[in-house]
Amino acid sequence: MKIELVGTGAIYTKYNSACTLVNSDMIVDMPNGTLKQLLKKNHKPEKIKTILITHMHGDHIADIPFFLKYVYNYMEDNKEIEIIGPKGIENQIVKLFNAYKFEDRKEIEEKMNIKYIQLEQEKEEINNTNSYKIKTLLVSHGEEKPAYGYIINDTIGLTGDSGICNNVEEIVKNSKITIADASLLEGDRCHMGIDNIKYLTKKYEKPIIATHLRDNTREKLKEYSIENISVVEDGYMFEI
Repeated sequence: MKIELVGTGAIYTKYNSACTLVNSDMIVDMPNGTLKQLLKKNHKPEKIKTILITHMHGDHIADIPFFLKYVYNYMEDNKEIEIIGPKGIENQIVKLFNAYKFEDRKEIEEKMNIKYIQLEQEKEEINNTNSYKIKTLLVSHGEEKPAYGYIINDTIGLTGDSGICNNVEEIVKNSKITIADASLLEGDRCHMGIDNIKYLTKKYEKPIIATHLRDNTREKLKEYSIENISVVEDGYMFEI
């Protein structure tokens, strides 16, 4: 799989908000500015067939209506798009269309054949239309419920925004590499910190790429240079 970290930052940084592109046809979260970042890097947004949403905060879903309108305007044939996320994701996207005053939502949804898969279980396994095997795991994001992490093809783990919890440990344990929330110097119930990802990589001896980084955390991680923990820039790419 080809992986690109479109964004690695938390909200109040110069970095793009956390977002990961998989093989050009799947994207994990779609925060503000995602469409423009994809176009700047000469990606073709219309190739994306699956959107995984970790949770429904604005810095994870804000660009979905812009993305759908772009693809609708530029696609040549009917297109199927699968949107996977917590229960209520469809309603939340409708609210965004209304907030942005985009009045063609129904036309877009019908023409594009959008399929919503709304997660309700602590753990599920989905074999999606792109032939990906997606494991979904409920994680801890404070009072924000629900929030999910993912394992794709038993290879790539993504924690989404989460404090350390049993399912985050399961993601790291069962993935070859994990893209993990590392927002804080010291973790809390909403976000992991340097202390948490040090513990995870030491316990499971697996590599972790830190994401959703605040500026002070990014600088400290660079300073510490911890084995098996990578701090990368927006646009970082690798294959696995």
